[in-house]
Amino acid sequence: MSLRIAVVQQNGNPGKPGENRQKALDFATRALSQGADIILFHEELLLGYTPEIRSLAEPVEGPTTQAFQSLLQGTDSRIIYGLTEKKGEDFFISSPVVSAEGVVANYHKTHLWWAAEGLRHEPTFYRPGEQLVTFEFRGTKCGLMLCYDGDFPEVTRTYAHKGCSIVFWLNNRGSRGHAEVKELAYRNSMIMATSCCSGEDEKGYRCRGGSNITDATGTLLTEIWDEEGLILANVEPEKALSLREANPWYRGCRPELYS
Repeated sequence: MSLRIAVVQQNGNPGKPGENRQKALDFATRALSQGADIILFHEELLLGYTPEIRSLAEPVEGPTTQAFQSLLQGTDSRIIYGLTEKKGEDFFISSPVVSAEGVVANYHKTHLWWAAEGLRHEPTFYRPGEQLVTFEFRGTKCGLMLCYDGDFPEVTRTYAHKGCSIVFWLNNRGSRGHAEVKELAYRNSMIMATSCCSGEDEKGYRCRGGSNITDATGTLLTEIWDEEGLILANVEPEKALSLREANPWYRGCRPELYS
């Protein structure tokens, strides 16, 4: 059974949640009209990196989740988006998975970027998550990563060990193109749906995006650079699992030795 994945590349537009939410709803409407089963947005979709984190962050069941939930009524589709999440007195970089019934999974970024000053020194503002998160959709197990998480190949490999056939990788940086994705895909026989922002970041630097969908052999299915837009591809999760059984870069692994 194939699944139709949509990846949205949207301008970062830092600190303007209302504008970003409405644009995301418009993109999601377009994706649903083109038959998308799962729609992926970028990390920190609403806020980006802004000094107004404390006043603008939302709870996971807040207005953006509610707006996506309303949009999904009458469908079996899912939306995955990057949330600056407020939970009690703590803040997380999150990726909720939303259905017509509400939040079906929520991942907190486990690897916070520390090699920067100011707003992108994430440990100053956020708490790290403490576990990887999977969710199932029509019998397909999927994993979630946020930006720096994916720079540790152990994360994608662990999702493979957990039986995932798709990883959704949300980013907020200058770019995250196929060249950075293909090795994770083919070494783990993992379908990779990767999102990144475009436009200007909080310092006025240009983000090229490079959002892409890559199949379990590492082959690029579709990508987008240097503009906002929507890309779609049909993928075959069961094929990914069968490829993994014969993948010499996976089957030779001995995880009991590495801990």
